[in-house]
Amino acid sequence: MKGWTWRWNSFGGSILFAAAAGAGLLVAVLVFGPVLGVSSVVAGFAVAAATVFAIGIAPNRRGAAAAGALASVLGALLLLLPIGVHATVAGAAAVVALCRSGLLYRSRPWRAILVETALLVAGLGLARLVAGWGVASLALAAWAYFLVQSLFFLVGGVATRAEANEEADPFDRARSRLVALLD
Repeated sequence: MKGWTWRWNSFGGSILFAAAAGAGLLVAVLVFGPVLGVSSVVAGFAVAAATVFAIGIAPNRRGAAAAGALASVLGALLLLLPIGVHATVAGAAAVVALCRSGLLYRSRPWRAILVETALLVAGLGLARLVAGWGVASLALAAWAYFLVQSLFFLVGGVATRAEANEEADPFDRARSRLVALLD
């Protein structure tokens, strides 16, 4: 869509987001950690980063609005539940998967489930592996999680969901349906 430039729905773009997320968590923990507690900051940052990531990987504005709304509502619910920081982070990761394959991109249902499960487990596993006791290791864990999520854009068999656009040329709509059918 014309004018929709603030996004990272590519392998390279999502790698840059991963670096920004790691740096952002480092700053957030250093600034807000002494006041709110490190666990609260990490939980809040995980939900915020998942929401921003879901918005940024959207292929169009309509998808970004839908993903942002869904991620915001589910993220707020995660933060309100007394489930702890680890469960909140895992829930935020699940929100990313739900927005990505449930709203923004399409593939065969079982393929989407397998890909999202693999990315979720690998991302959280790598984040857990590198997370230690220091603030820098938390930033490295955020970077590692989103780095794994970047692999989604290298997986074949995934296409963007068609945007309902009544003003589009009928030939373009027919071509889009044919391409979607062939995928």
